[in-house]
Amino acid sequence: MDRLLSEAHLVFPKKILITQENLYEAYKEELGTDTFYKVILVEGGQLSETNAIIDECKSEDVLMIAFGGGSVLDIVKYSASKMDKPYITVPSALSNDAIYSCVARLTENRKKISLGVQPPIGILVDIDVIKKSPRVLFMAGVADLVSNLSAIQDWLLAHNEIGEPINELAFMLAKESALPMLRYSEDDVFSDNMILDLVNGLVTSGLGMIISGNTRGTSGAEHLISHVIDEYFPNKSTIHGIQVGWAQTLIAKKYHNDPYKVNEFYKNVGLMKIFNEMIPWSEEEFENLIPYAKKIRNRYTIFDHL
Repeated sequence: MDRLLSEAHLVFPKKILITQENLYEAYKEELGTDTFYKVILVEGGQLSETNAIIDECKSEDVLMIAFGGGSVLDIVKYSASKMDKPYITVPSALSNDAIYSCVARLTENRKKISLGVQPPIGILVDIDVIKKSPRVLFMAGVADLVSNLSAIQDWLLAHNEIGEPINELAFMLAKESALPMLRYSEDDVFSDNMILDLVNGLVTSGLGMIISGNTRGTSGAEHLISHVIDEYFPNKSTIHGIQVGWAQTLIAKKYHNDPYKVNEFYKNVGLMKIFNEMIPWSEEEFENLIPYAKKIRNRYTIFDHL
């Protein structure tokens, strides 16, 4: 890691690693933990955990390095932003666009909230580490990225119906980051090419959010459904990317006419099986979630157009 940071001209006198205990034990040698000024172990995902991180780091001139899944990356993103300190994300899994986005999703009082954050100054992705991550997390990242194709349709609809402005560069980045995924099938999962396209797509998707200053290109009606499940039915919630992918399949089938053939892709890549196994909602129950989705956030989507 020191060599890579040096080659990128990112030299800091002190580095603090923030990760989970199981990851720390599994990757001690690869991380070169003797080079860190401090190692902070966290559970991840809880807003309350950021207080301890801030107390440990606020008086130090340090580079914060977040190693873990989205739950770890998000608490570091928020903590670093609160202190205005630089940080790098080192994902252990590619479950969503948390590796490079301007939003952190954290839990407070058993509810998930979205918080604006500064993007990282760098991202390190080790393909071998990603290949060891749980398959379902990788597939969740695929679904989260492909859901951009639903979000941009809602953005275009809002532009045509209520005059909401579109940042054309962000729109293009959201679309083009997702399209390469559609060429893959279940046999390609964890292949080098698919991993690289997923990493590039998630980073490009995050860049689009930063350029537009909002999540319009990456979050539409499908994300509203996921947020509804997390907030109102937490006992029936599951991984974020799995929820948004499932919601996208029904929205594409019922309302958007599936112009990108995402349902065919989800079937070919094996995600339909995962949705059937992990989503405890029927197609009829999906309809009952729509009224909640229309009021959970002030965002014009296909649900408002029905």
